[in-house]
Amino acid sequence: MALIDTYRGYVSLQECDEMGHMNIQHYVGKASDAHFNLRAALGIGYEHQARERTTYVALEHHIRFHRELRASDLVLIRSGIVEMRDKTMRVYQEVREILDDRLAATLTLDVGHFDLDKRKLTPWPAHVRDKATEMMTEMPDYAAPRSLPAETLTRDISLARADELGMVETNRSAVAPWECDSNGHMNTRFFMARVSDAQGHMWAHAGLGRHEQAARGLATATVETRLSYKRELMAGQTIVVRTGIAADSARTLRYRHWLFNGETGEPAFEAVGAGLLFDKSTRKAVTLPDDVKARLASTHNN
Repeated sequence: MALIDTYRGYVSLQECDEMGHMNIQHYVGKASDAHFNLRAALGIGYEHQARERTTYVALEHHIRFHRELRASDLVLIRSGIVEMRDKTMRVYQEVREILDDRLAATLTLDVGHFDLDKRKLTPWPAHVRDKATEMMTEMPDYAAPRSLPAETLTRDISLARADELGMVETNRSAVAPWECDSNGHMNTRFFMARVSDAQGHMWAHAGLGRHEQAARGLATATVETRLSYKRELMAGQTIVVRTGIAADSARTLRYRHWLFNGETGEPAFEAVGAGLLFDKSTRKAVTLPDDVKARLASTHNN
């Protein structure tokens, strides 16, 4: 079956950052809206959630950013099911600009059927399995991992380990009530928002803060990322992000953000990404400056 339409919207100026393109958190935010529509198509939407007290939640994301989206672009997201398991399924999404059918991003997300009262995964009901079978699709080659295979995620995450690796603090914040969705916890968009906020501190640690970027006519972009949602975060809980960064090639950096519950120290989320610098006038990738590579080589936070 072909992918089904699950989101139709618009890129507003307020969703764009200083690089002139839509910020990474809004790809995830629009994809989250698409998931609510997909849930409804699967028969596990609002009415089911209110009656049966189950929904689905994000477990792991793989995202590739193919083309920039900029203010006033029209956005369409199509979704389908790649794989069905006992308690989880794999969802595939494409983000496209409507007017020229430009592929902007591909997202693959493992989701789990979640009991909202017990706060744990539970097997899918038969009617969802039946609907998912009707929506099965194949993931295209252009959505496959390029530089971040699944094993790039870290399973051993702790503040002590972050200290050992020299990972620096890049965000300290709290979960606002408006960042939580109908599942009662912080929405996936706002995990990515913390990653976006952390990026500025990360580049500054690499010796290329925003003022220096502006002076050199440079900007930054993430081209691929993997996200792992480990624990729920609720309104009022605090957040601490620790970050490691290293040169991955002549043009790319590999970064790793670990997000912790600031009060308990429990790991809540991990983001691994491949980022690059680009010339703001030509919008083309450039080689990492020698001083940046030297600074990264002198640290061990990777």
